[in-house]
Amino acid sequence: MQENPTSTNPNGGSPEPAPLQRRFIAWLLDRVVLLPLTGGLLYGLIEMKSLPFAILMLAAEAAYKPIMEGLSGQTLGKKWMNIEVVNEEGFSPISWNQSLLRFLPWAAIFYATVFIIVRHFQADGFMEVDSWLGYIEFSQKHPLGENIFIAMINYLPLFSVMWVMSDPMRRALHDRLAKTVVVTAD
Repeated sequence: MQENPTSTNPNGGSPEPAPLQRRFIAWLLDRVVLLPLTGGLLYGLIEMKSLPFAILMLAAEAAYKPIMEGLSGQTLGKKWMNIEVVNEEGFSPISWNQSLLRFLPWAAIFYATVFIIVRHFQADGFMEVDSWLGYIEFSQKHPLGENIFIAMINYLPLFSVMWVMSDPMRRALHDRLAKTVVVTAD
């Protein structure tokens, strides 16, 4: 958890909700930070054909958000954009439980992706895939490529984030579940 609780804004009252643009840019920056792990995942799938290595890369990528937010209330992207996740009651640092609750939409994608990757490794023709474009094509032709349940899971974060548009504190659904809010940091 954070060492210093978030203070109130200079005008008094509670901290201001983080602007949507900053949150989006923070997400993009986090994607850049995670590129080596994403590259490692693709390398494990396509070049090494190693299921354990691919799952290790996927797990490391998945662990980034809840661990960083649990430790400091910020991922690197949030830190660079001067925003942080705080408890909606008192604007104090979030707990590990809140960090994990905020991660639920991405956790569902993680588990679905592990399931898909395992099934890909078991499928005929997977060992002949030799490029990321070939992997995309293989993935689309695989029976799970058109599975409506898997597609719905992949859209959970987007569904959660859509709540930001209508919430006065700009909370996503996962923020409401975890009783957190993303605010402009000191």
